[in-house]
Amino acid sequence: MTATTDIEDVVAAVWADVLGVERVAPTDGFFALGGYSQQAVRTVHLLRDRLGVAVTLRDLMSASTLADFTAAVRVRAEAGAPARPMPRLTGRRGTR
Repeated sequence: MTATTDIEDVVAAVWADVLGVERVAPTDGFFALGGYSQQAVRTVHLLRDRLGVAVTLRDLMSASTLADFTAAVRVRAEAGAPARPMPRLTGRRGTR
């Protein structure tokens, strides 16, 4: 994906799905829409899978709006750093 609008559309769709809202505007914030930490982790995983971009939790947490986060995702995409799989922890104390 190269067009900003394409990336923004994917990010907005993931946010809407994860947050259970109908629509996300460029000026909306993830946490302002009711997002919390587990949803943030899920969002990062989904975007890494769908976009193949090394999006980080820090990117999401430091962006105040969808537009800001999309800009960070675009920078990572242009840098060409592929997403490496994130570890998926499912149990307590490191058990899987």
